[in-house]
Amino acid sequence: MPEFKSKTVVTTILDPRQNYEKTNIETEIRFDPLTNETRRLAHFGAMIRMEKDDFSSLDTPEARKFCPFCPENIEKVTPRFPPELIGEGFLKLGQVRVISNIAPYDQYSALTIMGPKHLVTLKEFTVSLLKDSFQAGVEFCRLVAKKEQELPYNIIAWNYMTPSGGGLAHPHQQVIITDFPGNLIRKNLECSKEYYQRHGKNYWEELCRVEEEKGERYVAKLGRGHWLIPYAQLGVLGEYMVVFPELHTIHDLQEEGIEDLAEGLVRVFAYLDSQNIYSFNMGLYFAPAGEAENYFSLHARIVPRVYLNLTQKPPDTNILHIILQEPYSVLWPEELCSNLKPSFEK
Repeated sequence: MPEFKSKTVVTTILDPRQNYEKTNIETEIRFDPLTNETRRLAHFGAMIRMEKDDFSSLDTPEARKFCPFCPENIEKVTPRFPPELIGEGFLKLGQVRVISNIAPYDQYSALTIMGPKHLVTLKEFTVSLLKDSFQAGVEFCRLVAKKEQELPYNIIAWNYMTPSGGGLAHPHQQVIITDFPGNLIRKNLECSKEYYQRHGKNYWEELCRVEEEKGERYVAKLGRGHWLIPYAQLGVLGEYMVVFPELHTIHDLQEEGIEDLAEGLVRVFAYLDSQNIYSFNMGLYFAPAGEAENYFSLHARIVPRVYLNLTQKPPDTNILHIILQEPYSVLWPEELCSNLKPSFEK
C-alpha cells in the first residue's frame, strides 16, 4: 500500500516578535508516496494576503478588440489545421472550438477556446461549458490517435488567469499530443509501473482505497472520480486531485466521466472563489495505450496560483520551485481537505 513518510526539521532563532526569545520553527519534509520525491510544508509566516485582483482592465472593448479568441477575430487571425487532418480546419462542439496553436509546444499542439465570452470568472464556469471544453479536447486527441499511433501521450492542460502564466484572459486550454510527456508524467509512469511490478496492484486504485479509509485527505467520491488532497503538494496554496481509478486512456473518458470531472471542478472553483483565489494550473493525464493501462489511471491535478500580494505582485514560485525543483506549501493537506469537504456535500 502507499507509504506516507515525513521528516520534521527544526530551526532555532532569536525571534524579534517575541522580544528576541529563543524560538523553534518546524518544517516538515514529506515524501511523495509514489515517486519518493520530497515536498515541504514550510514558510508559514509568509505574507500571502489573499485579495481578488481587479480584472476590469482585461475586459474592455479595447482588450476584446485585440483578443484573437473573441468572435469578431477568431475567424480572421487564428491558424487552422491542415485539411488532411481536419477538413474544416478546426473542431467545434457547442460554443467551444479547438484550433491549432500558432506557437506550438510539440508536433500536435492545439488550443481549446472555451466559448465566445472574453472573461469568465470562476463562479461563471458551468458544468455544460466545462464538459464541452474537455470533450472537444478529448475528441481531438482521438482523431490524432487514428493517424499517429507513434505519439502515445495525450495531455490536456489549463493556465487560468495571469498568476498561472495565462497570457490571454479569454479562457482556453492546451492540448498536447507527444512522444515526450514531460518529466512529471514520465516519472509517475515509471514509478506506477514499478509499483505494479512489486505489488501486482494499480497504485492509483490503492491510493484511492487507502486515502478513503484514512479519511484525512479524502474529500469525496463524485461519480467515478475520487477527490482528494495529495499528501505531498505541488502548490504554495496546496493542490487538489481527482483520480478515476477505472479509467485510463483517452478512449475510456466518455461523456459520463467528463461530466463527473466537470461537476467536481465547479465545486472546487466555488471553494477557491470563497478563498479569494482566482488562478490555477491544471493538468489532465492519460495512460498511453498498451500495458500502462494496467498500472496508470486517469487523473487530474489542480494547483492554485497567486500573487503573494497585489502591491508588488510577486509570483508564488521561487528558488525552491525553479532552482531546486522542490515545491513547498504553506497549507496542511489535512486542513485543506477539511475545509473543502463542505463544497462537495451540496
